[in-house]
Amino acid sequence: MDQQLQYQYLQTLGISQYVPRGTVYDETVYEDIVAESSAAKAGADTVSKMDAQTPPVEQFEASAKVAKKPIDIAALVNLDLDNKKSASPAKAVSAPPVVEEAQPETAIEVSFSFWQASEELLVCTAVEGALADTGEMQLLTNILNAIGCGISRLPQMELIEWPPYPNASGDQNEVREFLGTLLSARLDSKPVKSVLLLGESASNWLLSPDQEQQKETGRVVLSEQVTALLLPSLSSMIENPQLKAVAWKTLQFLLPASS
Repeated sequence: MDQQLQYQYLQTLGISQYVPRGTVYDETVYEDIVAESSAAKAGADTVSKMDAQTPPVEQFEASAKVAKKPIDIAALVNLDLDNKKSASPAKAVSAPPVVEEAQPETAIEVSFSFWQASEELLVCTAVEGALADTGEMQLLTNILNAIGCGISRLPQMELIEWPPYPNASGDQNEVREFLGTLLSARLDSKPVKSVLLLGESASNWLLSPDQEQQKETGRVVLSEQVTALLLPSLSSMIENPQLKAVAWKTLQFLLPASS
């Protein structure tokens, strides 16, 4: 057995032992030995006052029970749980809301050409980038003559466009309302019975969404007196001649025999 441990055990039992001169102990161990030696002497005095018949081992156990208090593990566990309950929960940090920047509205620019082919017939085409060229003008003249207008050249063209003045703004509904008002005023000024709308752009802007179902038939009733006929655009009929047959089928409504 290690001499230091042996000495500590004997001191705990109250047995003094001579330490030979020159024995070197760790400074911390020496302080512990001195402290334990003093405590052992006090314990020996207490033991001597007890029953003289008590065996030395029992005296040691009684002294140990007084010196060492048992640890209540359950109390420590409950204390730890109580500390966790009392701790305030961390507040979740919410990310700042994402603010979407408003996208500027695209300015609407549309233009339409009107020809008063006769008192009862008005022709409208959309201007897409440029006015009708010579080939388109000749095709329109041939179409009008085919339904009995009997003209050698087209009448003077009128241009209607949005915006009506610089920096004017409006959404699609406002643009349709503006164009519809101009068309209605034009129809009221003369005894027009038929309107030729050439191209999807003309029918989309000049007709109301409520008339969408009638577009499939190629004929849209604008009023009791006026009917709009939907034809392909002049440029599309030149690029695809087969569309002329589609246009001619719709124009049968205007032939003298059909009236």
